[in-house]
Amino acid sequence: MTNINKWWLLVLVALPTLSTCLSTNVVMSALVSIGQTFPDVAGIGEWTLLIYSMTAASLSILAGVLGDRYGLRKMYTIGLIIFLLGALGASFATTGESLLVFRSLSGIGSAILAPVALAFLNRIFSGVEKPIAFGYWAATITIGNVIGPFLGGLIQSISSWRLTFPIAALPALIALAFAGILPAYKPGNTRKNIDIKGIAYLSALPAVILFTLAMAGRLNPSSIIIFLSLIGIGFFTFWKHLNKTENPVIDLQILENYKWWRPSIIQLIIRCLFMAMLILLTGYFHSIQGLSELNSSSALFPFLISVGVMAFTSGYICKSIGIRKLMTTMFSLGLAGAVILLSVQPDGFRLIDWIAICFIGLLAGSTSQLSRLSMANFGVNDSMKGASINTLIINVGISIGAAYPTLIRSIVSKQAHLSNIISKENLLHIMHEEVMVLILLFCIGIWQAGKLQDLTEPKTLST
Repeated sequence: MTNINKWWLLVLVALPTLSTCLSTNVVMSALVSIGQTFPDVAGIGEWTLLIYSMTAASLSILAGVLGDRYGLRKMYTIGLIIFLLGALGASFATTGESLLVFRSLSGIGSAILAPVALAFLNRIFSGVEKPIAFGYWAATITIGNVIGPFLGGLIQSISSWRLTFPIAALPALIALAFAGILPAYKPGNTRKNIDIKGIAYLSALPAVILFTLAMAGRLNPSSIIIFLSLIGIGFFTFWKHLNKTENPVIDLQILENYKWWRPSIIQLIIRCLFMAMLILLTGYFHSIQGLSELNSSSALFPFLISVGVMAFTSGYICKSIGIRKLMTTMFSLGLAGAVILLSVQPDGFRLIDWIAICFIGLLAGSTSQLSRLSMANFGVNDSMKGASINTLIINVGISIGAAYPTLIRSIVSKQAHLSNIISKENLLHIMHEEVMVLILLFCIGIWQAGKLQDLTEPKTLST
């Protein structure tokens, strides 16, 4: 395989990643319009985001197992077809319920495409080419983060929210047309038994947790107790299963190793903060300031460009000062930014408010270094499993971030959804409440980031 072929394959692998990213960020600017189109479904705007990321999170481990078992190109093609069918169906949805069904279908496709893309890169590239290839692939996510909201706002200004889904899927459609040139990477003859029970646990637990989080404000106390009990029992039985199974879906030694769980928890926190802030800022610019969808999306540019700048430069900074200093600095800046946002006013951002959201954006752009630390705990033969688990962490964090505003609004005001009419003063009060809770996550992040250990450091840190 020539270098030219390799880099063209990288483009082909990156195209679906761009689509899955756009499928979240382009839709962001359409949340209000979706809520107005389907007012009979409470919180339909937030659920349009949540159901997509929740499905992707729940099924990512299964997708990784199937990719190892049946071949990467086959799963890549299947994932693209499912994703495209979901996007097409969502654009023609006639009810809120059907929209959520098709968004779930797209989420299934995304669950397949994300770990398969990482596995392709791991197989196609080697040596000094591998970090370069992963860096370019990560740049695709940055591009999606930066142009997604603006593209969504542009679509809204000239057409309908229904066009956001097929336009976001265009890169995936191009990838499907050229999928045949990818290497098949068929599995060998020896296959380990699939841990079906373990996969079932890892599929059900994220879904139940995220559903409980999203609906907690609307459930009665007895229902919440039932769901929390189910989650507790599920974790207990899953842990017991991992201890007794010969070939578990996740090696228990990895789960207990702080070199895996610490960067994974920090990455989950950052993904949650990023999505929550994206929704909060979109709501502020559109519902409080009264900007159009296009202008609201344009107002997000400083935040998103900060994410992109850090995504491109975090590797060089990390090489210079180390992962611990990088992450503690970024969390400290993010915390300062969140505190500043507590004083934001309804008549627009001050200069210090713009600086604040840029600080938070810098934190959101530094997650690739955490993925590097987490995946280093998996050997070459388990790279697909490592990619799947990393994808699960990312999607769970995004899902929690998408569900979080719905939860806070349900607690503060039973009528405070994106589709409802509510005074600017009350909306700003709710936003301040949401930021106050997020500050706790920044504090936890600083605490754990101070204990990070890079791959090149001696083993002197305590767990």
